[in-house]
Amino acid sequence: MALGFREIEVFSADPKDLPADLSAIYAQTVAAGTAQILRVAKLNEVIIACYAMHGPLLEEGESDTDYVLQMVAVQEQYRHQNVGRWLMGHAIGVAESKGGRGLQVPHTAQQDFFLTLGFKADETIGGFRFQMIQE
Repeated sequence: MALGFREIEVFSADPKDLPADLSAIYAQTVAAGTAQILRVAKLNEVIIACYAMHGPLLEEGESDTDYVLQMVAVQEQYRHQNVGRWLMGHAIGVAESKGGRGLQVPHTAQQDFFLTLGFKADETIGGFRFQMIQE
C-alpha cells in the first residue's frame, strides 16, 4: 500500500521527543545547541522522520542567507517511500519562508539523494547546496 503524504503532519519538536533511533542519529550529527529548527513528520501520531537545520551563522556585518541542513532521517520501515524527499521539500520551504536563499548540506553522504533533489556539489562547504529562486 502506498504511503499517503496528505496523512503526514509536520510539527516543531524538541530533541527529547524523538524516538530512540532518530534520537541517536540526531545526537551523532547535530552539535549540541546548534539546531534552531527541528521538525518531525508524524503518521497516525507516530514520528516517522525528522530534520534539523539552523539559519545563517553570521558574524557582524555579514549577510549570508543560506540555511544549513544538519540532518534528515527517516525510520527504517518508511525508507524508500519518498518520505525523505517529501520532508526535504518541507525543509526548503521553511528555510525560504524565513528569508533563506540557499540550503547547504555540509557533508557528502547520500550524494545521489541530494543530487536528485536539485542540490549541486559545492567544494567550498564540503557538501551540497540548493539555490532558491527569488520571486
